[in-house]
Amino acid sequence: MKRVLSLAVVAAMGMSLAACGSSSAPKDTTAAASSAASAESTAAAGSEAAQESTKAAGDTQAAEGDQKFKGQKLTVSTFSFNAELLQKNVYDPFMAKTGAELVVETGKNAERVTKIEQSPENYDVVVISDSFAAQLAKDGIFDTIDRSALTNLDSVYDSAKAPLGEEYGPAYTFNRLGIVYDPSLCNVDIKSFADLWNPELKDSVVIPDITATSGVLFYYGTAAAFNLTPGKDDDAIFAKLEELKPNVVKTYTSANDTITMLNQGEASVAVLLDYSYTTAKQANDAYVWVDPSEGSFSGFNTLNIVKGSKNKELAEEFINFYLSKEVQEAEALDGVDSPVNTKVELTKEQSQNFTYGKDMVDKLIVPDWDLITEKKADWIEKWNNLFSVQ
Repeated sequence: MKRVLSLAVVAAMGMSLAACGSSSAPKDTTAAASSAASAESTAAAGSEAAQESTKAAGDTQAAEGDQKFKGQKLTVSTFSFNAELLQKNVYDPFMAKTGAELVVETGKNAERVTKIEQSPENYDVVVISDSFAAQLAKDGIFDTIDRSALTNLDSVYDSAKAPLGEEYGPAYTFNRLGIVYDPSLCNVDIKSFADLWNPELKDSVVIPDITATSGVLFYYGTAAAFNLTPGKDDDAIFAKLEELKPNVVKTYTSANDTITMLNQGEASVAVLLDYSYTTAKQANDAYVWVDPSEGSFSGFNTLNIVKGSKNKELAEEFINFYLSKEVQEAEALDGVDSPVNTKVELTKEQSQNFTYGKDMVDKLIVPDWDLITEKKADWIEKWNNLFSVQ
């Protein structure tokens, strides 16, 4: 889905844009499909404060910005979900500040990677999750970044500054993998990934597909549960996954579908990323989140520039803007993303379920993405052979 955003149409879009969608929806209908859900999320997250913060930031940026990029166009490939909030918190203020026009194309990660690799000349900035970013970097799609142009980088956690290497772009948010369960349906005291193998959970557990953003994190969690090492003990890890299979009611590529299964009682336990738990809690406040005893395996989303972009300076401006305190704070208050800007200060209630704060960030376990890129095709083949009947 491609949307052209310009200052001339901002007011109209405020009334007509339905641009928040699930990553599982068909690409051309995603925007309309989740606008209502996004609005509910905004209300639940206490977004009034975020709206005021974003408006103030936007007004200041519009007044202070010299619109040096007026007339330029920046094409951004990004996720389909939370698009309405991104419009408010990122796109509109950025266009007001720079005078630039944004063309935003959304879709599923795998589909976007294919399109970007086939026609890199059609894109300037790629907003994408860890394993897919690592693949694009390996394939030579990403350009180097002038880090001196990213003035907000000094305020970002060290681990977010260059997750793929100094030549590539920063992470703008972290997430962590955990376990969510419905205590009214689940009688097992879940404390770890290993507890998912409990026979009492037969046909009750939903896990991420290996191709999903959270899939490789769960693979690492499985390995940790049984003192195994990805890349070295892969056969043993898949043997353990085969033992888990009787408990698995579904492997998912869409967290939204998983939350629906929990809500309908079709599953009682799900392995989810923290931001999905925030959404789940809006449907049922009784759901319990578990940080597994094996540790918090973490993913991240990155901002990178496509090699050959004719708008590299504008692309760097966009990345720097995305890392600003104002944008990071607004996104956090709207329940969209955990902030990596250390100047963002959230209350305990505002940061609930987020990967937030130095203590938590320092404890995150980040997988070896180079290894994952190398092994992923083999892991996917073995996974599909194991769970193809799901």
